[in-house]
Amino acid sequence: MIVSRKKKHPLEIIIIVGLTLAFASIWLWAHWNLSREPPHHKGPGSVGYPEPNASANE
Repeated sequence: MIVSRKKKHPLEIIIIVGLTLAFASIWLWAHWNLSREPPHHKGPGSVGYPEPNASANE
């Protein structure tokens, strides 16, 4: 089977690069934003979870 490779049109390259950059920037922004949020969904013993004071329980 012979596959002929046509040269991509410059507009096609611009669209592919633009979509890739948009996806990458949204992904990085979301993960950076989530890493700065307090761990509401985490329980005791999880990384970043504030341990309760022992004096408050007694």
